[in-house]
Amino acid sequence: MNRVIVLILITVFNTNVLADWDPELEAQEQAQREATQRAEQAKQREAQKMIDAANAKANQEMMESKRKNLGAAAKGKSDAEVNRLYDAKIKQTTDEANRLAQEARSALNQGQGAAAVKQVTGKSLHELENMSDEEADALSRELEKKYGQ
Repeated sequence: MNRVIVLILITVFNTNVLADWDPELEAQEQAQREATQRAEQAKQREAQKMIDAANAKANQEMMESKRKNLGAAAKGKSDAEVNRLYDAKIKQTTDEANRLAQEARSALNQGQGAAAVKQVTGKSLHELENMSDEEADALSRELEKKYGQ
């Protein structure tokens, strides 16, 4: 008996729910959701196109800069070859700068160079290399006052 009552109640409530359902309104809402989704996708595609165009322009400008830096060596070369040549040039320049810096440190650490630096600054080369930015700024201001610009 209880089952019959439960089934009757479910049927009554179920028909009330179905009575409020409007298939035309549901179709209109679905169409509106789909239209909104398509518009959002179109906006996203447009934004991605703009980003891609900006990236392409930046890459082109970078390649032009690399070609200009390499000069005649880059003439008639592909972008990949220009990148390889540019990277090699940068590595060579960095290696040369590191070598020169090491030679300068070595020369200053020997003999009169180190003594001259200590006499002018009051600090050894090791102390100068290990000082903080604040200390370096203070020393710079002190030396400017003492020796002028």
